[in-house]
Amino acid sequence: MTPSPDSPEEAAKKQAVAAYRTYWAELTKAYAVPAFEGTDLKRYAVADALANAQETIANLKANKRAMAGAPVLSNPTVTGGELGKKTPNVSVSACLDVSGWKIVDKKSGKPAPTATNAVSKYVITSFLERWDGSWKVLKYELHADQPC
Repeated sequence: MTPSPDSPEEAAKKQAVAAYRTYWAELTKAYAVPAFEGTDLKRYAVADALANAQETIANLKANKRAMAGAPVLSNPTVTGGELGKKTPNVSVSACLDVSGWKIVDKKSGKPAPTATNAVSKYVITSFLERWDGSWKVLKYELHADQPC
């Protein structure tokens, strides 16, 4: 028995989640350098999400820092959306674990001092829209008060 094909709605949700995972992979690459060059981050991040990435990259560069390791994104799930609109959109909720993603001195590779009481695993919600056939992350909200 062959599995039934996804409905257009389910296919769109899967594409949005796949783009969201790629956004995080590209963000991780950009912060490790720190630079946009060599990444496809601008393909997946626009609006506030892109501005936040630009600001973080500039801050890392200015302080001679980079991000080592990687965040772990668990269970990204479409929690809402309007797929029938002219510009389809979805909200994605996930658990983000940043415990293995550290700010380091770019030259020495040693960890930079950070707040010790920072929450390292929490819910993140993001808003994506489909522009010209591809999903883009517009904005996200970290919920440090919602451990996962």
